[in-house]
Amino acid sequence: MEKAEITASILTLGCRVNQYESDVVTAELKKKGVRLVPFGEKCDVSIINTCTVTAESDRKSRQMIRKAAAVSTHVAVTGCYAQIASDDAMKIEGVEYICGNSGKASLADMIIKLAGNNEHSATNDTTPPDSYSSVSMKLETPNRTRSYIKIEDGCNNICSYCIINKARGPVRSKNPSLVLEEAAALAKQGCREVILTGIESASYGLDFPERKPYGHALAELIRDVSKIDGIERIGLGSLEPTVMSDCFCKIISEENVKKKVLPHFHISLQSGSSEILRKMRRRYNSDMALSAIERMRSYLPEATFSADVIVGFPTETEENFLETVEFCRAAKFLHLHIFPYSKRKGTEAAVMGGQIPEHEKKLRLGRFEEIGAGIKHELIDEYIATHRDNPVYMLTEKCSGRFSTGHSEHFIEVKALDCVSDIGEIVPVVLDGYDGHFCTGKRVLTRKPIIPAMRNF
Repeated sequence: MEKAEITASILTLGCRVNQYESDVVTAELKKKGVRLVPFGEKCDVSIINTCTVTAESDRKSRQMIRKAAAVSTHVAVTGCYAQIASDDAMKIEGVEYICGNSGKASLADMIIKLAGNNEHSATNDTTPPDSYSSVSMKLETPNRTRSYIKIEDGCNNICSYCIINKARGPVRSKNPSLVLEEAAALAKQGCREVILTGIESASYGLDFPERKPYGHALAELIRDVSKIDGIERIGLGSLEPTVMSDCFCKIISEENVKKKVLPHFHISLQSGSSEILRKMRRRYNSDMALSAIERMRSYLPEATFSADVIVGFPTETEENFLETVEFCRAAKFLHLHIFPYSKRKGTEAAVMGGQIPEHEKKLRLGRFEEIGAGIKHELIDEYIATHRDNPVYMLTEKCSGRFSTGHSEHFIEVKALDCVSDIGEIVPVVLDGYDGHFCTGKRVLTRKPIIPAMRNF
């Protein structure tokens, strides 16, 4: 009798690390003969890779678990919400398997076992998140035009608002040889761009026996990845501003390295007020953060920046709020990811005095989003003016009729008109306008990489 086909779906919530881990699980399931279907379709097993960074993340995780239970024979839940609130997740009707972050490396095998189980018994497998098993996860086949490579897991910081260090454990770094092996395998499969990511990427290597200055191991890893044939673009996950020391910037700006490193850096800023940063237990003040950004620009004048910002942190005054606004203007952040402060049980900030009312958080969020949009529009205008003669280099992600879309090396969305290119192809585009979402332009016939310094970036 022929063995019945197993069908599964997987939904990923949250960060790039979660996306990477889901990609690895997906690849393993396919390798084992499991047919993947879109999430929400009827299948044997639905997997929800959850997030817990905010209360809204928890709510979304529970909502998606219930959605999966309505169409699946079995439901497996993993990720940070599963790690932190496994008992609550197990109470949701239909959930049969809870897997913590450390167990993701063997999740594919458990899914096959679960699919073959006719009994609906619940299993909670949330071991402490301090194992290297999840760090050793490896992706060998790219699932999209750019591929993430997880280089690190965990965080040693104890920020007063954050629960992720409890969900992910301490810093554990992937051996450099394993990172290079993974990048080389992806390149052989046609991947042109890799993003080195982790929970706290700047801490990469802090757990190695040979202790190096903060950020030095990461910079050396970037240099080594840049030597791999076939890898043309290297991006970085979220970074603390303090990682951009002279040592880090010098390596990134080396001639052979900067040819491949994307000159866009996402900063985990959180606030532009030194007073609020101190209460958040961040490792820098506003002056240190701005100096780090300016230092990188002195080495890479073409660099662009984006940032995460929290509004409505406990005790945040109007003055503190405006300090953050002015910081973002001075830093010239192209993209701002703005979040209202969310109480997380078990954190210092959750029990602080001076909690900001929800309606005030929403008002500040709306004000900041409007300001951020204005900053972005000014910078986009400057970006277009700078690249009317010198092309940007777009990684093609979609093709539709007479145009292709993708991201430039500065992580700006680009639409190339009269351009039919292959998915994954990097094409030079001269910009001529902005439609409110995409910078528009036309492909040009040049192979010479021109990355000019932007006047106001």
